[in-house]
Amino acid sequence: MILLGAVSILSIIGTQSYWLIQKWNQESKAFDQTTTIALLRVATEMAVLNKSTLPSKEIIKRMTPNYYIVNFNDIIDASVLEYLLLKEFGSLDNYTDFEYAIYDCSSDDMVYGNHCNLIESDKPTRTEGALPKYDEFNYYFGVRFPSRHLDLRTNASLTWFLALLAAMTIIFFSYAIWVILNQRRYSEMQRDFINNMTHEFKTPLTSIQLSSDYLSKQPRIQSDDRLRQYTELIRTQYQRLNLQVEKLLNVARLESGEFKLKREMIDVHALLDEVLETKGAETGIEGHTFHREFQAEQIVTMGDRSHLASVISNLIDNAVKYSTPMTPIKIATRNLNKSIHVSITDQGMGIAPAHQKHLFKKFYRVPSGNVHDIKGFGLGLHYVKTIVEMHGGDISVTSELGKGSTFTFVLPIKTK
Repeated sequence: MILLGAVSILSIIGTQSYWLIQKWNQESKAFDQTTTIALLRVATEMAVLNKSTLPSKEIIKRMTPNYYIVNFNDIIDASVLEYLLLKEFGSLDNYTDFEYAIYDCSSDDMVYGNHCNLIESDKPTRTEGALPKYDEFNYYFGVRFPSRHLDLRTNASLTWFLALLAAMTIIFFSYAIWVILNQRRYSEMQRDFINNMTHEFKTPLTSIQLSSDYLSKQPRIQSDDRLRQYTELIRTQYQRLNLQVEKLLNVARLESGEFKLKREMIDVHALLDEVLETKGAETGIEGHTFHREFQAEQIVTMGDRSHLASVISNLIDNAVKYSTPMTPIKIATRNLNKSIHVSITDQGMGIAPAHQKHLFKKFYRVPSGNVHDIKGFGLGLHYVKTIVEMHGGDISVTSELGKGSTFTFVLPIKTK
């Protein structure tokens, strides 16, 4: 991305510079050609009036981009020269004003003639000062175009403006890259922290599990209702915390790039029954019933059994979490376009359309104000989407506030 951005900016700057130079060169060449032809006509007419001949070579000499010397080789009448210059340049476009001077042999200096404004003749003008002389000619006059100097300044200003704009673009691009690299570093630090933290949690969680299992088998605990209740509470909270830690570990594995699926032939209906049977034994599921509507006939897919089971488990957990007690949860399957569609529908609170497109983003949770009765890290659906896509499938959600939600994931079927 950095390389592409740098190439794009340099290409824009290069293109702007190239076209600006080309435009200026073309304008300068056109101005020089037109001015040379006009001055040659003036010199020719003056030679006819003086009954003289023009020099055989180097009649028009360009001293600067806006100053020209005309070699005449005869005495020059200032009034005639001004008349012819006004007539010639007045018939041309893009010529606003000019000033001229005639070389005087006796004083060895340029004698200033006049400043002629072709558009507003009565408007006072400012001259740039005496016209410089040229030592190689004996009889000559000089013509300068002050507005051309202003045009040069305008083009220089445009060049500086484009250079400033390019510099600002480069500065902004550099800042954006700096921010992106910092964000990447912070993201890597966050990922490493979560990864280390979850691994550190696994050891005490394993100890809690072993201890609770041991306590639950003791005769004294089994005979005391209060102690048995406490032991069951420890086991339940262990399962809840372990589930969250496993989600964090799964996301960390996915982001590390070391995650690989162990693919095998899977009967989707059998897998759904296994997960539902396990869910039916969990404490948090009490009060909910599962309605099976298995209509798919082609039910075999290639995938990772444990991770697809986690996908189904996560979606069922969400349906239970966001549903009111005693409401049924429907699990349906069907075949469409050489794939199997698995839908899990609840009759809960529903999700507003504005939040539906963000549901599968990492750490995203639907805002609930200051109410925190529904726990979680916002990782379950991100994990679900990632796993489904790694299996070549897709997942979507349809929901309506107050009526419930339907999550549907699609897996390709395995044909014989």
